[in-house]
Amino acid sequence: MSNDTMTAEQRLRTVVELGVPDRAPVAPMIYYFAAFYANITVHELWSDPKKYEFAIRKCFRELGPWDIYYPINPINPTAYVFILPMKVKYPGIDLPPDNICQVMEEAIMTADEYREFSDNGVPTAFLKYLNFMLTLACRVQREPVKGLVAKVGILRRLLKQIPAWREEFKWWQAQGVAIQHGLCAEAPFDTFSMSRGVVDFSYDLMEEPEVLAKAASILSDGYVGVGRFFSRCTGVPRVLVFCHRTSNDFMSPKHFSEYALPALKKIVNGFVSAGITPILHCDGDWGKNLDYLHEFPKAKVVLQFDGRTDIFRAKEVIGDHCCIFGDVPATMLAFGGKEEVSDYCKKLIEAVGRDGGFILGAGCEIPPNARPENVKAMIDAVKRFGYYA
Repeated sequence: MSNDTMTAEQRLRTVVELGVPDRAPVAPMIYYFAAFYANITVHELWSDPKKYEFAIRKCFRELGPWDIYYPINPINPTAYVFILPMKVKYPGIDLPPDNICQVMEEAIMTADEYREFSDNGVPTAFLKYLNFMLTLACRVQREPVKGLVAKVGILRRLLKQIPAWREEFKWWQAQGVAIQHGLCAEAPFDTFSMSRGVVDFSYDLMEEPEVLAKAASILSDGYVGVGRFFSRCTGVPRVLVFCHRTSNDFMSPKHFSEYALPALKKIVNGFVSAGITPILHCDGDWGKNLDYLHEFPKAKVVLQFDGRTDIFRAKEVIGDHCCIFGDVPATMLAFGGKEEVSDYCKKLIEAVGRDGGFILGAGCEIPPNARPENVKAMIDAVKRFGYYA
C-alpha cells in the first residue's frame, strides 16, 4: 500500500517552492538507455517516435514507476537543433545504428553574426530569436532547399510536434506522472559557444565580450517568448533551460557574472513573471558560480546538476534559495552495485533533501550502459528512504 498523500504534480510544485512534500520525487533522465534496455537501435530511438514510445514505456513499466517524466523525445529530429545547435553525426546515417549521436565542434556562425543576429531589424524579439535558431538549423539540418523556404519548412515541422507532444503528455499524466517541461532549449549565450565552437568562442569572450553579452541579452527576450508560447501550447508551466557552456569548466566566475549571468537572469525573470518555472540544466562544475545564483527569485527556480558540481556544497550555498535536482553519478549507475546506488540515494535524500526542495535524479542523463538493477534502485529509493513523515 502506498504512503503517498500527494499527486506527482503537487509533489513537484511543492519542491520547486522549497516546501516539504510527502516524499522526495524522482525524475530519471532516460534517453539512450531506453534503446539498449528495450533492445532497439539508437537509430530507431531517435528517428521513430513509436519505437521511442515503446522503449521508454517499457522502462517505466519494468523499472518504474517514477514521478516526473523528463521529455527529450523530438517527434521530428529537427527539434534537436534547439538542444544541440551544432553539426551532429546521427546513428544509422553517419554512424553505426547503435552508436549515440556525436556532435562536431565546428563553427557554424561567424563572430560578425553576433551583431547581425541581434541588430538585424527583425521587428519583434520573438521573431528575432526564431530567425536566429532557424538560420542555425538550416546550417546543420542538411536542408534540400535554402533561405526563407528552408526556414519555413523547418518551422512547419517544429509546429507539427506540438499536438504530438500533447498526446504523449496525456498518456504520462494518465499514469499519474508529472511532465517536467513543455520545452527544452539551449540558452542563447550557450548557443553562441556551441555554434562558434569552444576555441573561437573563447577568443570572442576575451576580445569582444560586451558584443557577445549584448547579443545574448537581446536574444534572451525572444527565447522567453518562445518558451511562453510552447508552455501555453503544451499546458506545462515549466521550461528546461540548457546551460551546457556556462560552467567554470568553460569560463571564469568573473566572465560568468559579467557576461553570461545578465542574459540568464533575463531568461529566469521573464519566465517567473509569466508563471513559468525555469529548470536550469547546469552541466559542468558550477561551484564558483553558486553564490551568483542568489540573484534569481527565491523558490522559483530548479537547478539540475550533473555530478561535476559538489551537490552537497550546493545545498549549503544555494539550497535555501533554489530547488536542487540530481545527482547519482553515471559511473555508479554503469559500474556500481545496486546497494551502492541505494546508499548514495539515501545520502542525497537525507542531506540535500533534508528540508524539502529536492528532486532525485541521475547526474545528467542515465548512461546508455547503466545496469537496469541500478536504475531501478535509484527510482525505488524515494519509496524506501524519501518519506518525510
